[in-house]
Amino acid sequence: MSKLPKLKVKRYYGDPPEETRDFEQAQYMLFDDQSVVLVEDQITRSYEELVELATQDRYKDKEFLEVLLFPSFIGGG
Repeated sequence: MSKLPKLKVKRYYGDPPEETRDFEQAQYMLFDDQSVVLVEDQITRSYEELVELATQDRYKDKEFLEVLLFPSFIGGG
């Protein structure tokens, strides 16, 4: 597998609000039942889906992939 891009992670909750991570860290830090993960504007449900997306021709030469994290539920009052 060729070198995978780094991830620019932006959170809409929690800290830090923005950070850059190595691709391999995604399997431990992105996917849980409390987050909706968008990678390059596509919902991504697992590390395996992330790898599949990152290895597509249109992303293979990118230095970074944009990742947005949203809470999976929104509380109300």
